[in-house]
Amino acid sequence: MNTLTIKDLSITAQLDSKAMSAVRGGYGYGFPSSSYFSFDPVYAPNNSKTVNATQLINTSMSIQNANGNNAAFVAGVTTTINPHVSASNNINV
Repeated sequence: MNTLTIKDLSITAQLDSKAMSAVRGGYGYGFPSSSYFSFDPVYAPNNSKTVNATQLINTSMSIQNANGNNAAFVAGVTTTINPHVSASNNINV
């Protein structure tokens, strides 16, 4: 096991393990550096995604059926209408 002995410090302070881990070097002239505690910023990666999307769907249907109009005494006239409208908006990020 190695031993570290520090002598002749101009500033004496009792430090816990967290504060001790923040201590950084000195000038070597018998006084600590101006960065006695160095708290350099830590930048976390930015993995966020911003999506600005405008999605518009407009569907319309107009159905007119004039089957059997103006026909008197007509039998068996039938009409089958099967309207269908489909729309979809998808964004994959």
